[in-house]
Amino acid sequence: MFNLIFKILSLRSVKRRLIFIFLLCSFAPLLLLRFVAFPKAQMDLEEALIRNLEGVKQKQAEIVTMWFDERKHDAKVIGRNASAVLSRNINERAKNFLAVYEYLEMLRTEYGFKDVHIVTRDGLVLVSTEQKLTGTSMADYDYCKEALGGNVFVSRIQNFTQDKGDGLVVKTPTMFISAPITDANTSTVGAVILRVDTAPLSEIMKSANLGKTGETFLINRDGYMLTESRFNLELRKAGMVRERTSLALRVAEPHSKRLTDGVQRCLGGGNGYNAEGYVNYDNRKVLGAWCWISGYDCGLLAQIDVREGYGAVYNLKKFVLTLQMVLAFPLALIAFYFGKRVSAPILRITEATRKITSGDLRQRVKSRGKNDEVSELARSFNVMAESLEEKTIKLRNYTTDLENIVKERTLKLQSTTNFLNSILAGSTEYSIIAEDLEGNILAFNEGASRIYGYRPEEVIGIANVKMLHLDEDVKSGKVDAILKIAQETGQYEGEVVRRRKNGEIFPAHVTFTLRRDENGRPIGFVVISKDVTKEKQVEREKEVVDSINRNIASGMDINEIYKNMYSELKRIVDFTWLSVACLVEEGFATEDTHIVDGALLSTEWLNDGDYPLNTTAQGIAVKKGVPVIVGDTGEGSYEVDRELHRKGISSYVCFPLASKGIPVGVVTFGSRKKNAFVELHFSLLSQITPQLAIAVENARLFLFIKESEKKYRDLVENAPEMIHEISPEGKFINVNKTELNKLGYTLDEMMEMTLEDIVPKEYRDEIKRFTRRIVERGGSELETVFLTKMGKEINVEINGTALYNNKTRECICTRAFVRDITERKKMEEQVRRSEKLASMGELAAAIAHEIRNPLGAICNSVGVLDSHLKLTGQDKDLLEMIIGQSERLDRIISDFLTFAHPGEPSFALQDIRGIIKNTVFLLEQDSRYTDQIEIKEVYESILPRVYVDKDLIHQVLWNLFINSLEAMPHGGQIKIMVRKTTLFLRDAVEVVIADTGTGIPSEELGKVFEPFYTTKAEGTGLGLSMVQRIIDDHGGTIDVKSKEGKGTTFYIKLHGPIGDENEAVNNNFSRMIKDYGRR
Repeated sequence: MFNLIFKILSLRSVKRRLIFIFLLCSFAPLLLLRFVAFPKAQMDLEEALIRNLEGVKQKQAEIVTMWFDERKHDAKVIGRNASAVLSRNINERAKNFLAVYEYLEMLRTEYGFKDVHIVTRDGLVLVSTEQKLTGTSMADYDYCKEALGGNVFVSRIQNFTQDKGDGLVVKTPTMFISAPITDANTSTVGAVILRVDTAPLSEIMKSANLGKTGETFLINRDGYMLTESRFNLELRKAGMVRERTSLALRVAEPHSKRLTDGVQRCLGGGNGYNAEGYVNYDNRKVLGAWCWISGYDCGLLAQIDVREGYGAVYNLKKFVLTLQMVLAFPLALIAFYFGKRVSAPILRITEATRKITSGDLRQRVKSRGKNDEVSELARSFNVMAESLEEKTIKLRNYTTDLENIVKERTLKLQSTTNFLNSILAGSTEYSIIAEDLEGNILAFNEGASRIYGYRPEEVIGIANVKMLHLDEDVKSGKVDAILKIAQETGQYEGEVVRRRKNGEIFPAHVTFTLRRDENGRPIGFVVISKDVTKEKQVEREKEVVDSINRNIASGMDINEIYKNMYSELKRIVDFTWLSVACLVEEGFATEDTHIVDGALLSTEWLNDGDYPLNTTAQGIAVKKGVPVIVGDTGEGSYEVDRELHRKGISSYVCFPLASKGIPVGVVTFGSRKKNAFVELHFSLLSQITPQLAIAVENARLFLFIKESEKKYRDLVENAPEMIHEISPEGKFINVNKTELNKLGYTLDEMMEMTLEDIVPKEYRDEIKRFTRRIVERGGSELETVFLTKMGKEINVEINGTALYNNKTRECICTRAFVRDITERKKMEEQVRRSEKLASMGELAAAIAHEIRNPLGAICNSVGVLDSHLKLTGQDKDLLEMIIGQSERLDRIISDFLTFAHPGEPSFALQDIRGIIKNTVFLLEQDSRYTDQIEIKEVYESILPRVYVDKDLIHQVLWNLFINSLEAMPHGGQIKIMVRKTTLFLRDAVEVVIADTGTGIPSEELGKVFEPFYTTKAEGTGLGLSMVQRIIDDHGGTIDVKSKEGKGTTFYIKLHGPIGDENEAVNNNFSRMIKDYGRR
C-alpha cells in the first residue's frame, strides 16, 4: 500500500499527483471509518458479548454451587435430626423403627429426595424409604465410606438403575449426598444417605437468558452432558439422543468425535472463554465461556451461536461497505476536476523553467492578475529569472579574478613543501615514505633506510611499497584493504608486520595519510612507521609472567602448573628441558619433575639422585641462593652434566626456590644449544620463582594433608559402628557407609535430613533434649530407636560429642558414634521371658501337684459309682459329664506340669523341610481340617540343616497350625515360607507361618506369649507360652504380626551349623539362656 502511494507521489506529472492527493483526501474519512472506527466498534461489541457470556457463566456457576451447598447443608441437618431420632428410639429397639421410617418419608416428601437411607457404622441399611434395601450393606459404596469416615460427601452425577417390574429397567441421572450421624461424644455411629434428583440442575441451566441459540449445561470428566439441553427436542429429532441428554450426550465434534475446544479447556481445569468460535456437538460454530467447579467435580459451559452473538457486528460491517461504495464515484469525479484546474498554471511555469535551464534567460511567465498562490508563484518566478540573469554576468567576472589568486598561492605552497621535505629527511627514528596510489615509492627518508635496510636510491622511483610487506598479506588483500580505508577516510593507523632487506620480520606501528592535489583529488599516501619490536618483547614478557603467576595462584595441580609454565616460557625463551626438584630434608632432593619438549616424564628420566646434592649445579644454587649457569654440559663441570649431554641437553641454568627465606627446591631450564642462557634471563625468572616456591611448598603441604585425611576417612567409613556429624542447624553433614547401609539411605538423601527424621515421632522430643545436652555439656549418651528407609525399627545406643570453635567457643557440629543394640535387646527380652516363664512354671507345678491328689480321689470315687450303680437318664448324663470334666482337668494339670518341667531337648542335625511336611501330613488327618482349608508351602531351593529337637519343633508347628485352623472356622489359607537368614550374626533358617483368619487385636498382640492368656472358651493359655519356651531353648527367636480381620503371621528363626563345633555351641547357648532364666 505504502509502496503504491510512494510510486504515485514520485510521478513527474503534477496534475496526476494533485488528482491523487484530492482522491486521498476525499477517501480518507471513509478509510478511517473502515479501518479505525469500525474495528474499534467491532471490538467493543465482541467484548460486550464475551462479558455477557462470562457473566452468565459466572452467575450459573454460583447458582449451581449454591444448590450443591444447600443439598450438603440439608444432609448435615438430616444427619443431626436422625441422630436425635435414633437416640430417642434406641431403647425401644425395633418397635420404634416405624417412627424413624415415617420421619424418613417425611424428609423425602418435604425435601423432594428420591430415597433416604440410614445405615449403621458397619454400613448396613437400618431404615430406608426403599424398604427392600433394609438390611442390605452399602459399606462398599464411596458415599457410605466417606460419611462413616466423618465427611459430608457429594457423589458424581451417575445413572441410577431401577427395576420397575415386567422387565422394565429405568436409568435415571442421580447423585448421592451422605453425612455422618454422630452421638453426644461426636463419635460416628452411622450415616444418612440421600439420593437426589438432578432435574433442578437442568432447570437452573435452562433458566439462563442467552438468546435463541445460547445454552448453559454441566459436563463430567468424560465430556458427557450432566443436565438436560434446552434443545433436547431438536436433538431427539436429529437422532443425536433418544430421550435425554443427561449422561447420554457426549459434547464432541460430530466428524472427528473429539471433545469440543471448550470442553477440553474446561476439563483441563481452566476458567476462560473462546471469542473466535469453535465447532459444537451439533456442528454449529459457537462462542463459549467455561469454568471447572472443582469442589463438585463438574464443569459448566455457556455457549451461543457465532452468527447470533456477532449479529450486530456483521450488520455494522455491511453498512460501512455500502456507504463506501455509494460515495466512491462522486468523490473521484470531483478529484479529477480540481486536479486539472489547479495544475494548469504550474505546468506553464514548468515549461518556462526548462527553457531557462537550456540557456534562454529571457523567458518570463504571464500572470493571471489574481491574488492567489499560483499568480504569486508566477510573479516570484519572473523576479528569480531577472536576478539569475544579472548574477550570471557577475560570476564570469569573478572567475577571472580567482584564477590569478590561485597562481600566487601555488608558488607559496611549493616553498612550504620544500621546507617539510628537509624536516623529513633528517628524521631517523621514524620511517617516512611517500608513495603514489599504486604504491610506487616517491620518497624514502633516513629513518626508513635505518629500519628497512634499503638506500633511497635503491627504491625511489624503482620499487613498490609492497616489497616491505609479507607476501601472504599482499596475496590475501590485507595491504589493499588498508590503502582502501586510508583513501576513503583520509587516514589509517594500526600495527602491521613488515620485512627488512635481510628478510627479517618485525612488528611496526604505521600511519597512512592520504595526499591530495590542488583540486582535492587523491594522488598518493604518506606512510609514517616505527619499529615496535622492543615494546612487543617487553609486553610479551609481562604477559607470560602474569599468566604464569595467575596459574600458580589459581591453586591448580602442581604438575599442571609446571606444564603451563613450560608452554608460556617457551613463547619467549628458547629451551627444551624444565626440571623442578623439591627439597624434603636438608641435603636431599626428591619429587623431581621433568618436562622435555612439552611432555611430562617420569622422575627416573634423570638419575640425579645418584649424585650428592653438593656436587650438582642445583645443589650449589640452593646452597648459595644464587642462579648457576652451565654453558656447555660437554665440559663435565658437574657429575650430572655428562648424563645431560647424552640426553641432548647442551646448556642449562639453575634458579633456587625459597619460601620465607627457607630453600624449598630448585628450577632448571635446559637447551639443546650451547650457551643458550645469559644473565638477561635472570630478571625474567626472578619474577616467577617467588610464586613458584610458594606453590611447591603448598603442594607438599596439600599432599600431606590429603594423605592424612584419606587415612582418617577410610578409618571412619570402614568402622563397624555407625558414625555421623550434624550441623548446629540439625542437618547431617557427614555419614559413614555403615550408617548408610544400615538405614538404607543414600548420602545425598541423608544430607537433606535431620536426626529427628530417622526416629519415630514419639522419640523426637527425647532426641531434641539429647542434642541440647550434647551442645551444653560437650557430650551425652542415649538409647533410642532409628527408623530405616523401609520403616524397620533398629534399637541403637548413641554416644555424642560436641566440637567447638577454639576462639569463639561456638559449637561447630556434633559427632556421634551409634551402636546397633537390636540383637542385645532381643537377648535381654528373651532372658526376661525365661525368668517369667520359670517363675510361672514353678507356680503351675505347685498348683498342679495340690490339685492332682484330690482329683485322683474324685476320679476313683466316680469310677466306683459308675461300676456299682446302674444309672439311667439324667443321672447317667450327669455322671458322664463329671467323668469328662475330670479327664479335662487332668489334661490341664498335665499341661501345667509339662510347662513347669519341660523335657531336656535332644538336639540333632535335622532337615527342617521334612519336619514341616510330616507335621502338615498329620494336620491333614485331623478332624478339624476341612476341604475349605488351603495349605501353601514355599521353600528356598537350598536350605541349611538345623540343630533342633525334632519332636519339640513338631510340637511348635502343631500348636501354630491348630491355632490357625481355629482362627479360620469358615476356611482360609495357611501359607508356609522357609528361607535362609541370619541370627546373632550366624547363619539361620526362618520359618514363616501366615493364615487368613480373624487376626488378633493390636491391644492384645503383646500378651499372646504370656502364660494362661487365652481367648478360647476352653483353652489353658499355655500353648504359645510352650512354643516360646521351646524356641528359646533352641536359642532361636519367635515374633508375631497380626491385623484384625486380615490374619496372623509367626516368624521363627532357628540356628544353622557353623563348622563342627556348631552343635555344642548351640546347645550351650540354649542351656545358658534357660538356666539363667530359671535362676
